[in-house]
Amino acid sequence: MQNNTLQMGEENITKLIIRFSLPATIGMLVMATYNIVDTIFVGRLGSEAIAALSVAFPLQMLLGAIGIGSGIGTASLISRSLGAGNKEEAQNALGQVLILALIFGLITALAGFFCLRPLLVFLGTNTEIIGLTEDYLRVITNGSVAFYLIMILNNTVRAEGNPMLSMKMMIVSALANVVLDPIFIFLLDMGVRGAAIATVISKIVGIAMMLHYFFTGNSVLKMQRSNFILHWKTIRDIYKIGFPAMILQFSNNISLIIANAILAGYGHIPVAVMGLIFRLQMLAIMPVLGVSQGLLPIIGFNYGAGKLNRIRETLLKGAAISTVFITVAGIFFFLKPAFFLSIFNAEEELLALGRYALRIMVIMYPCIGFQIISTTFFQAIGKGIPSLLLSLLREVMLFIPFMFLLSTLHGLTGFWAARPMSDLLSFLLTFIILSFELKRQGIPLWQKQTLIKT
Repeated sequence: MQNNTLQMGEENITKLIIRFSLPATIGMLVMATYNIVDTIFVGRLGSEAIAALSVAFPLQMLLGAIGIGSGIGTASLISRSLGAGNKEEAQNALGQVLILALIFGLITALAGFFCLRPLLVFLGTNTEIIGLTEDYLRVITNGSVAFYLIMILNNTVRAEGNPMLSMKMMIVSALANVVLDPIFIFLLDMGVRGAAIATVISKIVGIAMMLHYFFTGNSVLKMQRSNFILHWKTIRDIYKIGFPAMILQFSNNISLIIANAILAGYGHIPVAVMGLIFRLQMLAIMPVLGVSQGLLPIIGFNYGAGKLNRIRETLLKGAAISTVFITVAGIFFFLKPAFFLSIFNAEEELLALGRYALRIMVIMYPCIGFQIISTTFFQAIGKGIPSLLLSLLREVMLFIPFMFLLSTLHGLTGFWAARPMSDLLSFLLTFIILSFELKRQGIPLWQKQTLIKT
């Protein structure tokens, strides 16, 4: 394992990207099956059930955002610490974030018990689906600690140089979800509540695998009792990077919550369509997120080691790979929208609106990959403010205003057009911000640096 860590500063970049990003990409695609499989099975219960999951999904993913942000912040600190030869700080970071996950889980369970129904009413959840939505989210909030732990441990394993274990864990966890979904939803006749129970149990299976790895002496990081005493400086260093990453995930889901509220005025069918399109978009973006997660420890380690040429090469190749992935997905969605939508539900009214909406929303998919990789670059080098800005740019600063403006001017068509408009503008602004940072760091974008950073 120690050799795996050191290779991040020495091995061929293309080989490193493949070794770190391929398992992460496969793992992210597998993770995407959680909600996709839930939606496929729940879709057999009707469009109302799909709409309920569409409303529940962004609220559920807000929990995942805390886990993802905490995991990315911890991974960034661990990879930079290992690159600088400070193993003690890396171990301390992991201990801190595990304690915080337990605290977050308790707070979330209490909030779900006391605040869930009022929150759904406040968000304008349709009376047809509010009961189904509450049934699903009640289970999710009670099991929220599983969402936090699986994201944190997943990122940490990659940061110390073991992406294969991360992939294996996600595959086992997702397979457990596929097996458990029909049992709880249909065999035990628990409906949408059963889908939530299956999701929580499958995550617990993955967590058990990861904890066994860390506490049996197989990892580079060796846990000691002192690592589990809260150290505010380490926590601050984690969330210096983790908070912007968390905001990115929050913003994605807050924009979807607002989108559902706008679409609710048109009935439950547009809400269901938006939920299905978001799941397809999630499936398209997961390979990009997998590549970005593979890049984070590579860039972080080489930044800590002062190897600028390796950072430049990693960034360029990662952006190119990501753009190819998401462009291919967009082409498939544009050419065969009905095929992908009918996987979840075959109601003609839903398919008719979905075909039209999906073709509009994928037009600027090629712009998304570069924006995500650029955000990861800032996370990896410990630049919290630019990472926060880019995290907010696409989903909050652009998409939300465009949703309100264009839906007011052009109804549903304007609403669907808000997505490609925000994708294009965020790409252009991201390019400008990244170019300034690379120049400041002394990293030419199109040619190798001849000096090594000291």
